[in-house]
Amino acid sequence: MKLFDYVSRTFLVMAFAMLCSFIATLKLGEILTMENFGFFNLLKRIFPMGAAIILLGIDKSYIKYFSNTDKMKIFHFVLPMILFNSMILTLIIGFLYDFNGYDLSIFICFVVFSFTLFLTSYARLKDEYATAQFIQAGHKIIFFISILGIITYYDINSVEIINIFLLAFLIPCLYLFKYLYDESHINIYIPAKEFKKIVSFGFLFFLVNILNLMIVNMEGLFIPYFYGQEANGIYSGLSFIYITVFVMIGTSIGYVLFPMLSKKEEINFKSLLFYTSFTVFIISFVFILFGDLINSIAFKGKFDFYRTFKIDLMIILIGALQFINGLFHWFILGLGSKKNIIEYLKIIILTLITYFLSVLFITTFFNPGFLNIIPIVLVAWIVKVSITLYFIFKTNIISNYLKC
Repeated sequence: MKLFDYVSRTFLVMAFAMLCSFIATLKLGEILTMENFGFFNLLKRIFPMGAAIILLGIDKSYIKYFSNTDKMKIFHFVLPMILFNSMILTLIIGFLYDFNGYDLSIFICFVVFSFTLFLTSYARLKDEYATAQFIQAGHKIIFFISILGIITYYDINSVEIINIFLLAFLIPCLYLFKYLYDESHINIYIPAKEFKKIVSFGFLFFLVNILNLMIVNMEGLFIPYFYGQEANGIYSGLSFIYITVFVMIGTSIGYVLFPMLSKKEEINFKSLLFYTSFTVFIISFVFILFGDLINSIAFKGKFDFYRTFKIDLMIILIGALQFINGLFHWFILGLGSKKNIIEYLKIIILTLITYFLSVLFITTFFNPGFLNIIPIVLVAWIVKVSITLYFIFKTNIISNYLKC
């Protein structure tokens, strides 16, 4: 079955990249101050989220549009859009967070990583899933190698962290030359009217993805804002292993599902349901039994003082729910009509507003410790997954696809 073949290729590359990211994060967790470790994790969050904002969803609508349409030249529209949006976003991010004059480096990182994500969609449309995953996740491998080389001779501070991110983003982006070479053999430029359609549909994807990403990263954005980078570093250390494993496996499936569903390729849903359910159960079981030991060994006990079984269990459940939500998310985007996606967007907006106001109300009026936000996060994910599952059954998008 092509799905599992493509997923296995994607997963192997992603697993290696995530392993590199995992080891690099553990190493940085050991050697960095709490503040610099929190700064590092903030960058890890804002670069993917920022690239999604900059692209305005055209990386997804590009796949949708060209799944059943001959290729046309599009780069002459993509380039100025990425440059302009990166500039605006850098100004906004610089206003919200104090980057101490690193704005130019942040801008370049946004530009390069945005191109990387666009190139990833191009490769997936060509069924080059392993290549696509390396383009998207290769920066984690480069980052890991750079970290190992630098810490041998130098101490790392915030300047080095940004520069290493920049180097890591640049190398996978070299695929841009391959893309430009391929596009040079295409004789037809996409009309401005058609590109506007891609942007219009892409903006809908953008809203869905960026708001969903905000839900995923809500606590990671709230904690440094209200409690500081040290608290963010502690929370990152507590949740990193659990969330990373669930996200890594779920994402590898989603990256393959979306292009295949967009192209209406055949998928064995019973096998997919069985293997994904089995995966969630096994990972959760292992983490519940051995999660505290794994984390203690991985971080050499650095965060053991803050860790309890209750906190671990809640974070494990959050990770499992994010895994399930990710699969639902890609099913809706891959199979849903524009009307379906608009309805799904309303669900995400309602969830996000409720989630945001709940956290804001509690942190403002009750001022709890930052770890007491975790139950709110768990409840928000239970509600989000439940409503999304109801939406899938209500709209019959899967049953309608199986009838085709």
